[in-house]
Amino acid sequence: MSRIIVALFLVMASTAASWAQGLSPSSWRSESGALLKVVRVDAGGAFSGVFLSSPTNPCPVVPYDMAGGVRGLRVGFRTSRNWTSDCSMNAVWSGRFVSPTTIAVRWVATEPGRGVRIRGNEIFHRL
Repeated sequence: MSRIIVALFLVMASTAASWAQGLSPSSWRSESGALLKVVRVDAGGAFSGVFLSSPTNPCPVVPYDMAGGVRGLRVGFRTSRNWTSDCSMNAVWSGRFVSPTTIAVRWVATEPGRGVRIRGNEIFHRL
């Protein structure tokens, strides 16, 4: 019985690892049209790239710096735009892989200097 449990655990762990490897340079589009471009991924699961806001956003298709990490099926990243006063926003995104090509996340965005918080959910699909 313990061998079956160990085997099941190994299958689950390898599946989670293969999903995380799916972030290796890739592009993801949210259901609202935002674009997440992962440019760099390291062996520890850290990644970075650029986030382009949704075309329906008050600041449409604006680039934001993006950095985050993957741990098992969990994924989290931050987006920020602090180099200019127009459309500056910081957001924290956290969620999980639903499948190797789908990520479900929740986000909290704050506008620097104003403390205004906006919350939401998003689904990203790999392109």
